[in-house]
Amino acid sequence: MLCLISCVLNYMAWVVGWVTLVVVTLKVVLGPVYFESLRGRAFAYFMEYLAKEELRKSLQQSKIDLFSSMKLIKSSDQELSKKNALNILEIGVGTGMNLEFYPAGSRLHCVDPNQAFEVYFRRECLQKAAHLDPDIRFVAERGESMPSVADSSVDVVVTTLVMCSVTHLDQMLREIRRVLVPGGKFYFLEHVGHPSGTWRRRLQNVLSNSGFWPAVFDGCVLNREVEEVMQTGGFSQVDCRSGLLLDTQMQPTSAPLSGAALVNPFVYGELTK
Repeated sequence: MLCLISCVLNYMAWVVGWVTLVVVTLKVVLGPVYFESLRGRAFAYFMEYLAKEELRKSLQQSKIDLFSSMKLIKSSDQELSKKNALNILEIGVGTGMNLEFYPAGSRLHCVDPNQAFEVYFRRECLQKAAHLDPDIRFVAERGESMPSVADSSVDVVVTTLVMCSVTHLDQMLREIRRVLVPGGKFYFLEHVGHPSGTWRRRLQNVLSNSGFWPAVFDGCVLNREVEEVMQTGGFSQVDCRSGLLLDTQMQPTSAPLSGAALVNPFVYGELTK
């Protein structure tokens, strides 16, 4: 058994090493600007054609549960409040997999650092956003700096599967507090690292710290820790839960887990300004 484990680990190290070498070589040959543009387009294509439907299926129920309280929020905008609609900002909107969960008539402002997502996002809007205000904005910005969004201008901020690629979480949380109206809500659903000291966490550390996983998945790291940042982020109320996504259901972190489960566990909930 030990021999088998050693062989598997050696093979993984070989794969990680070669992929990292190829990525570094391409970055040198193509130049960092063109390489990042190419990687962004490749990742957007991957998310649209290879990952979107599987993610939609696996996260559907978790999102229904998470966003169910959104319909209880009253907008600070009187016109929207009369329609039970909201001003919503989604950070890292990607291909637009959350559109269907937003209250009818809501105004949506989206930011994403990857401009290549916009073509797929607009296509998704045609299919899933007929119930929203038609003036949906997409701006190529990072969550750590959003000059396109005014102070105290949105009722709700949403991120799903975004914090794994955010380098400065504290700065993004400051930006979220800045743009939220008093009493506004920040909804999140994010994958994080396994507990320290476990073999799954060590595997996440190797794949992330080697640069392999971030290079392939557009900056994503598997060993991100966000709960402490949430607790100290300056919000008046913090509701931060954790669980394991097994098949299509969120289960307690004590649930039996098989395999490497690289994109697990999850934290989710809402923060109130």
